[in-house]
Amino acid sequence: MIKKIEILGMNLDNYTVREAMLQVEVYLTNDTMNTIENISMEMLVKAQNDEELKECIEQLDLAIISEKEILKAAGVMSAQRMRETVENEFAREFMKRIVRNNKTVYLLGDTSAQIEKLQEFLTEKYPKLKISGWYALENCTGDFDNIINEINIAEPDVIFSVLPTPQQEYFLRDNVGKFNAKIWYGLGQNYARKRGVSEVAEFAKKLVHKGMLHSMLSHYNKDE
Repeated sequence: MIKKIEILGMNLDNYTVREAMLQVEVYLTNDTMNTIENISMEMLVKAQNDEELKECIEQLDLAIISEKEILKAAGVMSAQRMRETVENEFAREFMKRIVRNNKTVYLLGDTSAQIEKLQEFLTEKYPKLKISGWYALENCTGDFDNIINEINIAEPDVIFSVLPTPQQEYFLRDNVGKFNAKIWYGLGQNYARKRGVSEVAEFAKKLVHKGMLHSMLSHYNKDE
């Protein structure tokens, strides 16, 4: 299976969940913080007009494709990868591994409302997950060093971020070397997506983004 795919001029990881989790095990033993983010179509579209964002995405230690339309657009038709992506299997395995290894997590978001929503989700789905603290950037009255100090004092193993793109990527780029955590995991805005009532709305949004993506792919290919 191809381990790297190219789409819209960017190289993204295409590991199976098992392969990605083997890397996570290594990250948990490293002395420096490794970076993981869920990659959505929205992020790819934004990166087309933002070279800094594109560079930030490519510099991630592990990019997790979170929408099957990205795989389709890149020509990846593996049934295994499609299923893993649709079922969000990496995130589930990651959470279970953190719980099993008795690791702690810290929640970082833009607003208090985002943090509350994330905390409710994690408490419901993973009640044994140990949350060592949380911070909303809207409450920061000084520079970002205050936030970093708060996080390091809590001594988490993992930082869960739900900051919006590109704010998340810029914040990470500027501060990645200051954290004592083992892993930064950018969950994205759709970490709690559900089927059923919201499925139609979610599908409609994907269709819009998919159309944009294919249009941009066509334009990109013509320029080469």
